[in-house]
Amino acid sequence: MRLFRSTLATATALCAVTTGVVLAQPAQAAASDCEGGARGFRDHPDNAEGDTDKPADFSLGSVRITLEKGVYVDQQIAFGKISGRTRPGDNVWMDWRANGWDNSNAVSPWLQCGPFTVRSAGQSLTTPFRRTSTDPQYQFRVCGSLASDGVVRCSDWW
Repeated sequence: MRLFRSTLATATALCAVTTGVVLAQPAQAAASDCEGGARGFRDHPDNAEGDTDKPADFSLGSVRITLEKGVYVDQQIAFGKISGRTRPGDNVWMDWRANGWDNSNAVSPWLQCGPFTVRSAGQSLTTPFRRTSTDPQYQFRVCGSLASDGVVRCSDWW
């Protein structure tokens, strides 16, 4: 039985790596860590959309979770979004890490902005946004989970 579990765990990890979806456990966090201007984040409407080119996205059935990028006051920004056939209890959040020179307000190993929870069927939600940086160690990823299974999935870092 132990060999079966080990083989199953290895196969699951290999599938996650080849599909570009990372299974992760969320850090302890709260939406208040990034709402209302906290730590350099800014709130915006839940119907906001970024550029057509998404740095990261994945689908969980008919629910789409995207890392969006756009421009606000001449600066590139990033934010997370959940959309599609969402159900109450589905979640989205964005992780941010800044280990290089551009690390004001950073939290080690990263700051989890959220989770933000869907309240009604079909509702789209966005996380607050934060400016991006040219520093390669200043990165974002989007994560989410569905109420139906609770499994946390995250994109690769961007």
